[in-house]
Amino acid sequence: MRANILSKPVPDRGQGSLPDQIVIMFADVSGSTQLYERLGDTDAHECIAKSLQRIIHHAQHHNGHLVETIGDEAMLMFARVEDATLAALDIQRHFFSIPIHNGHFIKIRIGYHFGPIEYDEGHPFGDTVNVAARVASLCEASRIIATDETLSGLDDAEFQLRPYQTARVKGKSKPIRVREVVWDREDATSLVNATQMTQITQIERAPLHVQLYYQGKVYDLIAGQNAFVIGRGNNCDLVIDSNLASRAHAKIEFRWGDVVLVDHSTNGTFVEGQRGKREGDGVSLRLHRRETTLQGTGKIGIGTTIDKATEVNLLGFKVVPN
Repeated sequence: MRANILSKPVPDRGQGSLPDQIVIMFADVSGSTQLYERLGDTDAHECIAKSLQRIIHHAQHHNGHLVETIGDEAMLMFARVEDATLAALDIQRHFFSIPIHNGHFIKIRIGYHFGPIEYDEGHPFGDTVNVAARVASLCEASRIIATDETLSGLDDAEFQLRPYQTARVKGKSKPIRVREVVWDREDATSLVNATQMTQITQIERAPLHVQLYYQGKVYDLIAGQNAFVIGRGNNCDLVIDSNLASRAHAKIEFRWGDVVLVDHSTNGTFVEGQRGKREGDGVSLRLHRRETTLQGTGKIGIGTTIDKATEVNLLGFKVVPN
């Protein structure tokens, strides 16, 4: 399903009415492929169509415009960060409490970024759109995330924020910091305690170094760097050119002295590891929206089991102390 119709008339830039800086937001239905498998084409299509309608409704309520819908995703634009954030909060609270179709609850992912923009016949394009798309690709189900610079001007008394991750964006020399907007107060955690625990653990435990092997190339990951994103999307750190890979399929990050592999995909991530010197002394598992700690050496299958993986879907890894 695709609609290139703006939710409100957007004036031509020649009239001087379009702002030079805007918020670009991407909101999409999480797990839409699984939805079709579970509900069938008719019900799944109805769920996605109604979900997009409700997303657009909440955006309009907070002075937002629909740029376009692409499949299960809505691209939206706002003049003010506050309006975009309030719309995102309303969207998540709505989908948490109200079923969409035939009693089915849907989860939404929301990512956005504020910055300078260019227009082509009223359609925004440029670096801000690219950054917003990258942020959205990092988002987990039922989350709201945005760049640190986007959220820096919000009132701390009105909005609750917490760190999410640091990510690389194609074409930018420096990584971007991403924060989460907390919409469910029961999900909030103590940021001070979490930060203190991270600092203590990183000091007490020896840092680790990871080597990834993919199609003849070696990728070196070192403790303290950004999360390393693997997937089909062009903005990923490691691009997997396979239909079995999701746009942002999985990520590897250093957390509290461990190397953690996190799956965000539709088809899952498969891991076979050898922790000791003896063959078979390790793990063999499938991750699906879950995570595991990587140790020793092993293989990672992107969207398929290790034994069925081709060269394009297979990674090797080695975890060693620095």
